[in-house]
Amino acid sequence: MKISFIITTKNEEKYIRNTLLSIKIQENRINKEIIVVDALSTDKTVEIAKNYASKILIKKSNIPEGKNIGAFNSTGDILVFVNADVVLEKDWLKKMLEAINEEQVIAVCGLIKPMEKSLKARIFVTLWNLLIQVLFMLRFPHTSGETTLAVKRDFFFKVGGFNNNLASFEDVDIGLRLSKLGKIKLVKNMFTSASLRRFEKEGYIKWSLIWLIIGIYYIFTKKSILKHYPLVR
Repeated sequence: MKISFIITTKNEEKYIRNTLLSIKIQENRINKEIIVVDALSTDKTVEIAKNYASKILIKKSNIPEGKNIGAFNSTGDILVFVNADVVLEKDWLKKMLEAINEEQVIAVCGLIKPMEKSLKARIFVTLWNLLIQVLFMLRFPHTSGETTLAVKRDFFFKVGGFNNNLASFEDVDIGLRLSKLGKIKLVKNMFTSASLRRFEKEGYIKWSLIWLIIGIYYIFTKKSILKHYPLVR
């Protein structure tokens, strides 16, 4: 079995090294590759990634396009889509493999911890993790980028990959389509540490409301209300 880790980047020099290192130190006996799809970064992202990645693909692309490019250029039996600003816990891969090998499971995701130590960050993540668990109970799998999605290769391509036309909620969209073919398992003790820089810089209330509007719009239209997802660096 081979695991392909796929990361999309755009000016992520502050975070990408730690993200890649957290993948490199996962279970060494497992055959894995790291694919970085860079959307024309103007900083040192690519230079840093060259020290850790198996492949680096450079192409102007939005997030879902980048993820699909990585998938089409991968060779793994399991595709793991990782945000460029998250860190996987040391036993993440072990727990993911245990879960995805269960009967009827075709995809796996976990919960998050905040990189930031502010009280607002801790409260937000507590509520976020609770929301994800409630959504799974309601059979609405929320496979967000922060929680890191692992999916069996065949099923990823059966649903047609990510929707290139969604500037946001592409992760939720593919989760809903995958859930029609098999089980997506939420592993409650499988964590990634995620950057909340967007919320820290621009406000938790502001971005919580934006995400709520994005979500409601998607539910009723299956489209993204945003044409481009704004970068916060």
